[in-house]
Amino acid sequence: MTTPGLRMLALSPVPEEGAGCRFRIAQYVPALEAAGVQVTISPFFTREFFDLVYRNGHHVRKAALFTRRALDRVHSLFLRHRYDILYIYREAFPVGPAVLETLFARTPGLTILYDFDDAVFLPNTSEANRPIAALKWPSKVRTIVSRSDAVIAGNEYLADYARRYSGRVRVIPTCVDTTKFVPRADARSGASDSARDPVVGWIGTPTTAPYLQALQPVLQEVARTHRFVLRVCGAGSPLRIPGVTVEHRPWTLDSEVALFNTCDIGVYPLTDDEWARGKCGFKAIQFMACGVPVVAAPVGVNRDIVEDGVNGLLASTPAEWVAKLRRLIDDPALRATLGRAGRRTIEERYSLDVNAPKMVDAVLDAVSASDRARSSRRAWRAWRASPESHRCDVLFLIRARTAPAARASANARARRAGVGPRER
Repeated sequence: MTTPGLRMLALSPVPEEGAGCRFRIAQYVPALEAAGVQVTISPFFTREFFDLVYRNGHHVRKAALFTRRALDRVHSLFLRHRYDILYIYREAFPVGPAVLETLFARTPGLTILYDFDDAVFLPNTSEANRPIAALKWPSKVRTIVSRSDAVIAGNEYLADYARRYSGRVRVIPTCVDTTKFVPRADARSGASDSARDPVVGWIGTPTTAPYLQALQPVLQEVARTHRFVLRVCGAGSPLRIPGVTVEHRPWTLDSEVALFNTCDIGVYPLTDDEWARGKCGFKAIQFMACGVPVVAAPVGVNRDIVEDGVNGLLASTPAEWVAKLRRLIDDPALRATLGRAGRRTIEERYSLDVNAPKMVDAVLDAVSASDRARSSRRAWRAWRASPESHRCDVLFLIRARTAPAARASANARARRAGVGPRER
């Protein structure tokens, strides 16, 4: 279905270097534009600011960049009439209550579509930005949800939260383009380089690095009996684990897929808490798309993505983590089998081919729903201003005033006739 002439402004806290903007918005732009929706992406953080935001210190530089970006974001309010759709990924403004979102929602003719892929309704601030924790306003999420025409959630846990405040919620998982995220040649053939130690990979961000740090005793125990290299990317500060060979690789946008493909095994540890249950299992999805077998914590949506022993492995306890990592290090054939099954799972359920039509439907359905709601409100206002509405008001008032007297007269007649009062 093509709806020519629709213009969508997509607000994101992060630029395309951030996975959220890249995989929740940018990768859908070709499909949306093919459906007649022209998309403009406006991140709050520039690339420079995004590189700085998770580093400790730099408070003066951060404050200056924040002020500049805040003014730019406020300026977008004055441009909102140029657009038919406002797509808000997570939040329009990174601190404070939902002031901007509320002002956007009051714009006549503007459809508001809200998308979130983390439990952003819970307090959570990175260590580097702890000084501004008090300025974060997680409770604003319910305001944004309630004032949006439609909501997209990354998983059912998040959707259940959104359904408390909105009747128009759908789930679209974070997905990958399986024509870009492809297994390396030797993974496809089942061959492996037995001359080198297997690579166990963890790829994340400074905010998820504590999950890897909690896995250190497991990795040390595995290293006591098995040779492997732990390849780390995105942890922020260097990770050192006595007894474990650790390599740090820089992350770049151009080398993202190649980085996943340098790993023989992927690990995706999480703690079982409310915040982790809101995660969308995306690192597991990326590893699996590249045919890399993953060992993951059975938390939240991971149980839906990974079927233990079929397309990956799940580990709940330290003992299970140790046993399953040793099993994969020992058995290249098992790694290949699980890798192929994992790849099929992503192609069937978590690929861009499968989910792009869902995103297009979500956007166009939100426009249709908000158009119907606006038409109903316009019709109601027009009817209320009409002479017919005024006549109905007069009749209602006459009936309201005369009804008690009519009931009293009827009851008096009934008593004279020896019958009880009329039922009201």
